[in-house]
Amino acid sequence: MKLAANIPKSTLVYTLLVLVLAAYATLRILNLSQAVQRVKTTADTTSYVRISKEAIFGREFLAGSRPPVFPLLLKLFGNDEETVAWAQGILSIVSWGILAVAVAYSLHASFLKPAAFGLILLLSLDRYIIGWDSVLLTESLSLSLMALFLAGWSWLIKEWHWGKVVFLLLVALFWTFSRDTNAWVVLMIALFLLLLLALRVIDRKYLILSIAFMIMFFLSNLSADLGDRWVFPFQNVLGRRILPDARATEFFTGCGMPVSPELMQLAGQYANSSDRAFYENPALEDYRLWLGQAGKGCYMKWLLSDPLESIKAPLTEFNALIGMQNLQSFLFSRSFSPVLPGRLEALLFPRQYLLPLFALMWAAVLIATLNRAWTQNKTWWVAIGMSILLFPHYFITWHGDVMGIYRHVVSASVQFYLGMWILALLVLDGILAWKPIQAGRIGQLFMRSAKQ
Repeated sequence: MKLAANIPKSTLVYTLLVLVLAAYATLRILNLSQAVQRVKTTADTTSYVRISKEAIFGREFLAGSRPPVFPLLLKLFGNDEETVAWAQGILSIVSWGILAVAVAYSLHASFLKPAAFGLILLLSLDRYIIGWDSVLLTESLSLSLMALFLAGWSWLIKEWHWGKVVFLLLVALFWTFSRDTNAWVVLMIALFLLLLLALRVIDRKYLILSIAFMIMFFLSNLSADLGDRWVFPFQNVLGRRILPDARATEFFTGCGMPVSPELMQLAGQYANSSDRAFYENPALEDYRLWLGQAGKGCYMKWLLSDPLESIKAPLTEFNALIGMQNLQSFLFSRSFSPVLPGRLEALLFPRQYLLPLFALMWAAVLIATLNRAWTQNKTWWVAIGMSILLFPHYFITWHGDVMGIYRHVVSASVQFYLGMWILALLVLDGILAWKPIQAGRIGQLFMRSAKQ
C-alpha cells in the first residue's frame, strides 16, 4: 500500500489505460478468432481477388473495376482468406487504439481523459464496426484508415511537425484509394482547408495538405474513370431512380440520352438485371455510346438542376440509413458474435431521432465557431470538420449508388456517431475547463479589491 502511495498518480493512470487497452485487444482477438473460422465472401470479393492477381503497377490493378488498396492487401497475404481477415482485425485494433489515445490526449480535464479513452474503445466494439473484419470487402479497411486519419489530424493540429504530415498524407492516400467515396471526402476536406485559409483562421502551411488532397482526388477520379467504376453504380441509379421518374427521364432525354422502348423496359431494374441488358442488349448500343461520352456529366447536371430535391431525397432516408437500421447480419461471418449487449449498443448508437441529433450537433458547432473554441482546444477543428462534412459525405454516398446502399453508407454512419461523441466530450471538457478559468479570474478580482 505504501509503495502504491508513492507512485505518481499519472503513472497509475497510464498503467490503468495500458491494462484497459490490453483487455480490449484480447477481447477483439478472441472474438475474431471465432469469426475467421468462416470468413465471409461475396460476389464483389471475386472481383477484388481477380484484380489482386494483376501486376501492381499495371493498369488493371491501379485503374481496374475496383479501387486498388484492398486488392493490394489480398496480394500481400497471398489471397489467404483467414490471414487477410486477421490482418484487417489487427489493423482495426491498432487504429482504434491510436484514435482512443489521440482523443483522450486532446482533452484538458484530467479525469475525462480515461473516460474518453474507454468511450472510443467501446464505440469500436459495435457489431457494425468489428463485424467487417472477417468479411473480405473494403469496409473494415476503410473504417480503420478513417480512425487513423482522424487520429493523425488530432495530433497534427496540436503542433505542426513534418513527421506528422507524412503520416497523415500516407494514411489519406490509402484511405482515398480504398473506396471511391472516400476520395470525394478528401476533396471536401481540401476545399474546407482552402476556405479556412481564405478566412485566415489556420496557418498557411495547411495549403500543402489541401493541394496534396486535391491531387489524391484527381488520381482517384482518374483511376475510376479509366476503370469505368462509375458505370455500374450509375446504371443502378438510372434503372431504380431515373427511368421510373418521368421528369428525370425527360431531363436526361434533353441531355442527349437515347430513350428507347428497350431502355424504358429496364425501369425499376438494377444494372445487372434482365440478363445484363444495360451492357449486352444490341438495341441499347446508342445508349451505351452516350453513356461513355456524356453520362457522368449529365448525371451531375441533373443533381445540380434541382438542388433542393437532390437534398430532400437523401434526407427522407437519413434516419434509417445513418442509424444502420436495415443493415442485415447475413453480411457478416456466420461465426461472428456481437461483443456489446444490445442495450449498450442502443445507448452508444441511438437509432431514432437522428435528424434532431444532427441539428444539435450543428448547433454545438455554431456556438463553438462563434466562440472560436479552437483557441482553447484545437481538436475542435476535427469535430467541426466531421460535423460539417457529414451530410456531404452521406449525400455523395446516397446519390452514388442504389444497390447495397445500407452497406455503402456505413462510413458516413460511423462518422456521425463518432463525431457526436467527440463533440459531447469537447463540450463537457470546455465546461469543466471554463470553471477553473472563471474561478481564477474571480480570485484575481478579490485580490485586487483587497489591495485597494
